[in-house]
Amino acid sequence: MIPAEPVGPDEARRRILEELARAEYHRGPGLIDRVVGAVSRWLDSWTWLGGGTPAGTVALVVLLLAAVVLIVLVARRATPLRRRAVLAAPVPVTAGADVPAADLRRAAAAARDAGHTDEAVISALRALVRDLADRTLLTVTDGMTAHEAALGAARAFPDLRGGLLRTADAFDTAAYSRRAASEKQAAEAVSLAEYVAQASPDRSVLESL
Repeated sequence: MIPAEPVGPDEARRRILEELARAEYHRGPGLIDRVVGAVSRWLDSWTWLGGGTPAGTVALVVLLLAAVVLIVLVARRATPLRRRAVLAAPVPVTAGADVPAADLRRAAAAARDAGHTDEAVISALRALVRDLADRTLLTVTDGMTAHEAALGAARAFPDLRGGLLRTADAFDTAAYSRRAASEKQAAEAVSLAEYVAQASPDRSVLESL
């Protein structure tokens, strides 16, 4: 086996910082930059690692691996924190006032077919809400939640109560969870929106209007 070419401290430092500069390690700019700076200062302090000696080369390789592992762990830890911050913003169950229910259903079906489950669920519930609001079967209020919309829709379609509540759960998963909605949830949400668009509400609801 041919021994590895000895690496001096300056070269090792350059390689470490070059590795840490790669884009995938910079998903959290402020925190990651601080870690890179700390690693740089740490390497500067290790002046005893002379280049050319086998022990020094091994130690430099170990430092390189440790630094890369550290930055990856920090980046992964930072990502969920930012994700939670983004997901804290409310996701409305209504689309813009000028977006027809039919367009929302088409968008939901296209997202389902493309495997974009979160988008499919959100668009499907919005299509359902828009459709029922247009038919005066659901009164939409500011800040209405997915479950409030589902319960309101269940008044007009009591036989669909279970599916409506499951779709509300799927909406919350897609909008507020770090987990994506499942393909099954997306398929059920799209099918439910398409069915409701063609179905007639319970007669007792029509009589009370």
